[in-house]
Amino acid sequence: MFEPYFLLVTLHIILFAYWLGGDYGVFVCSRYIARPDLPVDERLRFLEALLAIDVLPRTAIVLLPIVGLQMAYLRGSVLISQPILILAWLLAVAWLGVVWQVYRTRLSPKGVFWQTTDVVWRVILILFLIGFGVSSISAQWPITESWIGIKLIIYAVLLGLGLYLRLTIADWKKGFISLKQGETGPHIDALFINARRRAKYAAFTFWTLVAVMGWLGVTQPSIG
Repeated sequence: MFEPYFLLVTLHIILFAYWLGGDYGVFVCSRYIARPDLPVDERLRFLEALLAIDVLPRTAIVLLPIVGLQMAYLRGSVLISQPILILAWLLAVAWLGVVWQVYRTRLSPKGVFWQTTDVVWRVILILFLIGFGVSSISAQWPITESWIGIKLIIYAVLLGLGLYLRLTIADWKKGFISLKQGETGPHIDALFINARRRAKYAAFTFWTLVAVMGWLGVTQPSIG
């Protein structure tokens, strides 16, 4: 049971746990950020807590697909060369570095560069994974099991939802700027409340798709 494959399976499960658990922590923090009856300083503390918690799910999001690719490679479910596998690992490590730079520079002017880099990479990856997943399901190559191709497509959708959530809560930044300037009123409160409402439905969809991915990984159904 200490063979590399089973160790990777264990790591895969742990990453799923951090992904879902961390996301729920972010969801809970967002509830207090959107509460207009709380002092601004307290809402900012919840925002800082949200960002600190969120870096763990973002880490899991980066590591889950590369660990899954390594597992598929070991079991012969994906037909790629070793150099391509190594390249995939290098890209994953680079992306992980970007994710942590986004967190580390969140209060710095440099943060804009890292945030843009992360978004551009996610858009490229979304397009690639959808195309790769669809072609693999159709041709049964280089992925030989269709359920893995479906997981890749779902993962791409999850990345898209993540980008949507970022756009949705961008109103919080506007809201906090106004609050720090002493502005108050229903129009300011609406920036927080409406953003959280939109994000809530996206989060529920997100968690449902994660559950579907988990089901596919456990049952590994024969499709097609």
